[in-house]
Amino acid sequence: MTDDLRLSRAVGATTALSGAGLVLAPRLALRLMGAGTPEPAPLLFRVVGMFMTVSGGLLLDGGTAPLALRWSLVQKVGATTAMCLGVRSGAYSRRALAVAAFDAGSAVVLARLLGRAGR
Repeated sequence: MTDDLRLSRAVGATTALSGAGLVLAPRLALRLMGAGTPEPAPLLFRVVGMFMTVSGGLLLDGGTAPLALRWSLVQKVGATTAMCLGVRSGAYSRRALAVAAFDAGSAVVLARLLGRAGR
C-alpha cells in the first residue's frame, strides 16, 4: 500500500467515523460545538452525518482515484466553509473552529493527493 493510499484512507476513515458519530449522537456533537439542540437541529446533523459517512466511504473505496479525491475535496472545502460561517453567525461557539481546522487540513491533504494523481 502506498503512502498516498494510506493518507487517502485515513481521511476517508476519519470522515466516515465522525459522520457515523453524528448519525448516532447528534445532540452531543451540537453541545460540543456550543450549538442549541432543539429540533430540527439533531435531525439535520444526522443527515449531514449520513453524507459524511458516504463521502468517507467513497475515499475508503476509491483510494487515490481522481474522482474520489475531487469529490471528497469538495466536501471538505464545503464543510470548512459551513463551520466557519456557523461560528461567524453565532450558531456555533469558537470550539467548532477545531472541526473547521481539521476539515481544512484534510482538504489540503486531498488537494495534494489529487495533484499527484493527475501526473
